[in-house]
Amino acid sequence: MAHQERRPVSITLSAVQVDEVMRAAAQGGSPAIATLIAASRHEPAGRSLGKAAADRARRPGPDDRRLSRSLLRGLSLLASFGPDGAERGIVELARELGMSPGTAHRYAVTLVELGLLERCPRTRKYRLPGG
Repeated sequence: MAHQERRPVSITLSAVQVDEVMRAAAQGGSPAIATLIAASRHEPAGRSLGKAAADRARRPGPDDRRLSRSLLRGLSLLASFGPDGAERGIVELARELGMSPGTAHRYAVTLVELGLLERCPRTRKYRLPGG
């Protein structure tokens, strides 16, 4: 092919579509990513109750010590932005995700540095790139 311009491609998936991709990649053996993210918002680390400990040995879950709770929480912040391109403030995100504003801000700044979020200069709120 002759000299083609390389432009970035952006694909937006719904939470259901992400779950389908993750299940296919794990061949159905792992819980849905949305389940892990949601559970990481509210479950204390290392908590196990009877049968839950046996289940954890078979497949990863939100209290599995092999999983990064910090990464799950950061992904939950990223997942809270919908495809509508709406801007979200730190206090709003922190309240929704059950984390302190300082923690939400650190995650948001990290996601901005990685190019996964951007900060609107006018409103100082965060949004998905291109929103």
